[in-house]
Amino acid sequence: MRSRYARTLLIFSLDICQMRVYTYIMKRTFPCHCTTLRYAAQTLTEVYDRVLAPSGLKVTQYVLLESILEDEAEQSITDLAQKLGSDRSTIGRNVHILVRDGLVSLSRGSDRREHTVYVTKKGRETVSLANPLWQKAQTAVADTLGSDQLTMLKALLSQLEEMSI
Repeated sequence: MRSRYARTLLIFSLDICQMRVYTYIMKRTFPCHCTTLRYAAQTLTEVYDRVLAPSGLKVTQYVLLESILEDEAEQSITDLAQKLGSDRSTIGRNVHILVRDGLVSLSRGSDRREHTVYVTKKGRETVSLANPLWQKAQTAVADTLGSDQLTMLKALLSQLEEMSI
């Protein structure tokens, strides 16, 4: 067993490494707008995943579970993909991970190709545990950017979603 001093040093050195990596990524600029946005999204995803870690969920899993619970009814994988703006295969892979973990169950839909998803009791309990953690991440982002910049960011991202060439 490590001494208290050694554990403190280990935790401190990890924090320094994480800070150095974070600083390196954030100070780096890219000529490609897409790459800049992807790095920002990756960094933000890592923040949410770290905050949600005690619940056992990643932010993608949390959002998927919340989306299923939102309608309080079974939903098809296709409907979930449309609702979340993703493709069916990505949602299907994520749903199968949640099935493996016992957080959702699948049943047959109206035809043999369609599957519907519903959240299990364990899934509901996990979302209840994760919600305050997610709120903490949301608050941290809002506090970091401030209300005006957060509103501006959402408007700019919406503009990019509408872009066509």
